[in-house]
Amino acid sequence: MKKFIALYLVLFSTIFSQGLNRNIDQFKISSFVRPVNSDSIEILSFMEVSNNTLQFLKKDGLFEAQYEANIVILDKEKEKKSSKLFSDKIVVKKFGETTSRVKKKMITTAFVLPFDTYTVTSSLKDLDIKLLGKKEKEIDLKNLSKSTFFKIYDPIFTKEVKGQWGFDANRFPIESSRVVPKDNVISFYQYIVLNQGEYTLTLSLISDKKVQWEDSIKAVADSDVVNHFIEVPIEDIDRRDVKIKVVVSQDKNTASKSFIFKIKNTTFFDGISNIDSALDQMSYILTLDEKKELKELKQSEKEKFFKKVWAKRDPVAQTKVNELMEEYYTRVNFAEDNFSRGTSGGWKSDMGMIYILFGKPDDMTRSMNMQGSYNYQTWYYFQIGKEFTFIDEYGFGDYRLRTPLLY
Repeated sequence: MKKFIALYLVLFSTIFSQGLNRNIDQFKISSFVRPVNSDSIEILSFMEVSNNTLQFLKKDGLFEAQYEANIVILDKEKEKKSSKLFSDKIVVKKFGETTSRVKKKMITTAFVLPFDTYTVTSSLKDLDIKLLGKKEKEIDLKNLSKSTFFKIYDPIFTKEVKGQWGFDANRFPIESSRVVPKDNVISFYQYIVLNQGEYTLTLSLISDKKVQWEDSIKAVADSDVVNHFIEVPIEDIDRRDVKIKVVVSQDKNTASKSFIFKIKNTTFFDGISNIDSALDQMSYILTLDEKKELKELKQSEKEKFFKKVWAKRDPVAQTKVNELMEEYYTRVNFAEDNFSRGTSGGWKSDMGMIYILFGKPDDMTRSMNMQGSYNYQTWYYFQIGKEFTFIDEYGFGDYRLRTPLLY
């Protein structure tokens, strides 16, 4: 129990210490593609720069952060086709606002390009401390280019956010990995390239290998691109395994395509994909009694258990946000992105475990043992007087702790 409390305090202390983690990497970028005509596409990107990603400096009684955001489109040869650069600053009155994940700037871009495969490269630079974060996403249209009769684009799911985002008013696009229902309804835009004239569009929601919902639309295309805004009820379906099937028929030609997506459980923090993985990832901080209780639970009881164990660990119960839970799963997601090897999740790795429990190290060294031909890294945590050495014995990037951590 003493070790559990110590780890809890390590997590708690880092939540409110700005700059201890490399928050610049935590900006969000989402990109979507839709057809302009049969030969051109539009790539829309949305970058969210929340306050906690930047380092604020005190100036004239206020707190100010300056940043530069760059969104670049590369072709398949990695040559730049287009780009947009933004420079701005965020000014807040209270220090507490400098670590907010809710307060954010939204940067939107739209590029019209010839039909092809591209890579969206986005970067965020903190102009005060010169840290730079980068992310990439490939826009792969190879399968669409092989279509004989029609091009059926990926659905663009949406949620309600006040403003104009390039779609109908207040319709904000979201990635298919975290679809947000409202009143047990999900919504999306379906874009198709076809010939002018009559056509039939059939959409099905499939869950547990069964058709749970279906609708058919008969219409007339007056151009080579059509789109439909679709709303699908999901109240009584199994949300763990869902996909949308799109079937297009025109002039005795038929094509179909299925798209897997995930429905976000709005009960949880945005970084949590499902209850089972979220509970597995808590193994580092669950007590023995909690682990025993978890083993006896039915699937329907797990969500209640999850809420209960995190409520006990909420450092500021008066706020709507559980700061400790958000910090914990932010670290889990970072570990997944940076420490995964093969089929093993990054959070299960030794580096992932240390990062989740202690955050980003204050300093680190990297070296190679020339005689033993292995690499090693040492992470230093000065505030708590700890250091951890990881050894990559075979040179494949699989770093293991030299001394196992007892927790």
